[in-house]
Amino acid sequence: MTLFAALALFAMPLAALAAEGDDARALARAMRSDEIAVAGAKRAFLTGALDERYGKTRAACVRKVDYADFTAGSAQVIGSVLTPQEIAAALGFFRSDAGVKYVEGLVRRLRASQGEESTLPKVAGKEEISPAQVAAIADFSSSNLGRKIMGKEMAESPAALAFGRQIMDSIAAKCGGR
Repeated sequence: MTLFAALALFAMPLAALAAEGDDARALARAMRSDEIAVAGAKRAFLTGALDERYGKTRAACVRKVDYADFTAGSAQVIGSVLTPQEIAAALGFFRSDAGVKYVEGLVRRLRASQGEESTLPKVAGKEEISPAQVAAIADFSSSNLGRKIMGKEMAESPAALAFGRQIMDSIAAKCGGR
C-alpha cells in the first residue's frame, strides 16, 4: 500500500468524525445550548451565588464572557449523548420554523424569569406560533429524541455536568475568582 493510500484510509474516518462534530456544533447553535448555559453561569456569578466557591469576580468581566468560547464544549455534550442519526434528526427539528420558534420562546421565558440583569440577548419580534408549529413542537417534545434532549438524559449527563464546571472554572479564572 502506498503512503498516499494509507493516508487516505486514515483521513476518511477523521473526516467523518469532523462532520459529526460539525453537526453537533450546528445543533448546539440551533438549540442555543451554549448561550443558555453560559448565561446561567454568568447569572450565578453576577448574583454572588458562586462567591463562596470561587471568590468575588469582576462583574464587567463576567458580562463580557462570550458564549462562543463554549460552543465546542456544548457540542461535545451533545455528541456524548446523541448518536449521529439523532443529531441529524434534532437538527431537522431545531432548524425548522417550529424549532426556531421553540428556542426563541425558551430564550424569551428564561430572559423574563431572570429580569433586567439577564445576560441572554433579547429576541426580536413578538412570539407568534401557528397551530401547525405548536403541533410540531408537541410532537418533537413527546418523541423519544425530544425527551432525551429536553430531559435529564442530556442536562444531567456526566459530560454536561463536567461542561458546567468547565464554564464556571473558566469564568472564575478569567474574571478574578480564586
